[in-house]
Amino acid sequence: MTSWKVGQGGGIGGGMQTFFKPALGTPLVSYNCRPLATLESAFLINLSIAPVNGAIGVRVCDARAVERECDIWITDPGYADAIVYEEISEFFLAWYDKRLVKLFPGWYSDSKRALAVSGTGPDFRVTLAECYQHLATKMPDNGFQVVMFTHQSADVWADVALLLWAAGLQVTAAWTIATETESAGIKQGNHVQGTVVLILRKRKGSQRGDLSDLYPDMQAEVQRQLQSMIDLDPKEDPNFGDADYQLAAYAAALRVITSYAAIDEIDPERELRRVRTRGEKSPFTGLIEQAVRIASDYLVPAGIERATWRRLGPEERLYLKGISVEASGEMREGVYQEYARGYGAGDYRTLLASRTANQVRLKTPTELGSRDLRQTDDDSFGGSLLRYALFGIFKTATDPERDPRNARMFLRQELPTYWARRQTLIELLRYLATQPDGLPHWERDVRAAQLLLGAIEGDSL
Repeated sequence: MTSWKVGQGGGIGGGMQTFFKPALGTPLVSYNCRPLATLESAFLINLSIAPVNGAIGVRVCDARAVERECDIWITDPGYADAIVYEEISEFFLAWYDKRLVKLFPGWYSDSKRALAVSGTGPDFRVTLAECYQHLATKMPDNGFQVVMFTHQSADVWADVALLLWAAGLQVTAAWTIATETESAGIKQGNHVQGTVVLILRKRKGSQRGDLSDLYPDMQAEVQRQLQSMIDLDPKEDPNFGDADYQLAAYAAALRVITSYAAIDEIDPERELRRVRTRGEKSPFTGLIEQAVRIASDYLVPAGIERATWRRLGPEERLYLKGISVEASGEMREGVYQEYARGYGAGDYRTLLASRTANQVRLKTPTELGSRDLRQTDDDSFGGSLLRYALFGIFKTATDPERDPRNARMFLRQELPTYWARRQTLIELLRYLATQPDGLPHWERDVRAAQLLLGAIEGDSL
């Protein structure tokens, strides 16, 4: 599963893409091998030493059968069939099964596939909840657990919230670590690129409530989390991306949910064991999705006033946010999909010019043309103020003389509320004239937006 790439590292080449996919497939022809002399750097490396005093023990066992008490538990659970750990372990067993029992007496050398905690559904939820509940009993009151979790599905996050809550644990802190970088081959695609690290402590409070009580608490917590990240992030060289803010909203929702000792409408044991029909969601899924909507409302793109943002429709928000996403270099379809879900937008794919993996981008005004332009009293994107602004840019960009006056006249005649909404139109055009600046495929439309902006700013009765 590790291939050899000629020229990697210079000289004769080197190994690439260790386990470049989580499942075993067709064996490679160019599999990786090295002569002993070139392996020296892998085994003889000077590491700085940081001694830690204390008892040391290594044991492979079921998490529900752990006997030792520890201050800190660190886990990276399997979830939603993301990685087939048991299959990967059997790959190594095929090579080392005889040596393992000699080198590590007491260690198993047979497959444990039947005991793997993996998959989805009630069995998975119950088993994982039992694991975390038992680990909680094996740590002191001031101990904590570190859980590494990676997913962008609200349903999967809802299941995690349910099982952690049922285990008597409370999320007290969370942050995102970038774990995926750009690489060649099979990893090219719309993959999650960050891992959320959750800190869990024993829940000691006795707060009770119902789902309606959680919404205002969650709104305050999500906004507090986002504002703290905005305040910390340097404007000149931002550290946080759109995905980071979205995952932060998920984690903030978990902090609120797991802080309640009881939620009246939810029986944790029943929900853990419940077999859901196709399309049926966890009672926490709505809360997780609400957290995303709160984040979407709160995170206003630079250059748009908050009051204006509140008046925009779902597709208008998605298009404007998509421009800032594109300008930041983000080109994964998953980002647009998540924003569409958060804003409540319809089929976002109609706004995309490309859906090629890692090359996803929006249609420019010229590419949109007059497609789907509708009457202004239509509630769809085609009848929105932004859509008319984009069409005005298209008319200016395609005018032989690049004269914005025809576009201005069109907006005057077709927008009954032109004068009442002129300042908002100016604000949108200013955003479209500046935010995509620097994107090669927007160059023509940015210039047209600047010309139309000047014409409307100078317009008068």
